[in-house]
Amino acid sequence: MSISNRQSPAIFRIQPGSIKHSAFTLIELLVVIAIIAILAAMLLPALARAKLKATQATCLSNQRQLALAFNMYSTDNNDAIVGFGVAAGAANADGYWNPVYRGVTGPWNVVGMSPLLASQLFTSALQANSPLFPFAPNAGVIHCPGDVRYQLLLPGRGWAFDSYSKVNGLTGDSYNNYWGQGASAGTANYLKLSQITVPTATFVFREDVDSRGWNYGTWVLNWQLNTARLGHSQSFTWEDPIPMYHGNVSTSDFADGHAEFHKWVDGTLVAYGKSVAVGGVLTPPNPPKAGPDYEYVYEGFRFPGWRP
Repeated sequence: MSISNRQSPAIFRIQPGSIKHSAFTLIELLVVIAIIAILAAMLLPALARAKLKATQATCLSNQRQLALAFNMYSTDNNDAIVGFGVAAGAANADGYWNPVYRGVTGPWNVVGMSPLLASQLFTSALQANSPLFPFAPNAGVIHCPGDVRYQLLLPGRGWAFDSYSKVNGLTGDSYNNYWGQGASAGTANYLKLSQITVPTATFVFREDVDSRGWNYGTWVLNWQLNTARLGHSQSFTWEDPIPMYHGNVSTSDFADGHAEFHKWVDGTLVAYGKSVAVGGVLTPPNPPKAGPDYEYVYEGFRFPGWRP
């Protein structure tokens, strides 16, 4: 075949303006942004609730481990309840760690120290001095993940890593006549685990916050042994706060070894608890003198002189 008989390939010519460029218009972009904003508004509250639930679950696990350590200590120490006071030159405070060792304030509470270094020193002191650490060998057990005070406040200015305190009815401190519980340790506090008459209903550890930068001492109420109120033969007024580290729910454990949540409903109690949980001023507002929150605490804060 001759070259002249070959067919030339077709040549396609693109005419100017024949291709249209597709793009979002401003209106379309605004609609997409609005849809994303609506979806985010719907999802963020659910994510926040999920985070709170996870924090509560971790806190409840901590309380469970503390309750088990509390019981194991008694088993290994002739039924004795881990105490408050001085042991081997160190204050036991809430029975789990020692804020002062041989009269010297813990080295983690120094102005200008980073929270990371402070928590490392705190862990070392806990391991060396705590009477319960051998039974719960994890410093994280005493820290609720919702308690951010150690991040918000520098050491020396209210820094705190521990989130729980032992309730005063269990070999508590003797300040102020045992806060109305009685005149002597033998009548105001349980000293042996077997003395606790209703272990399933007796608080051991509660979430706590202290203005001194650590939970120095036990969790206390001002008890009135002879002042009847609300169908009870006794009554109390509030002293130590109930910090709200995860919404309006807090945790506690009991002498039988179980732990549980409680959802607080009194607005004054919740507002105060949320404030002190992030380093707010401790000024007891004397919250409810009646209602489910009062009843819950009344039933759980038991000691030898407690009456229904």
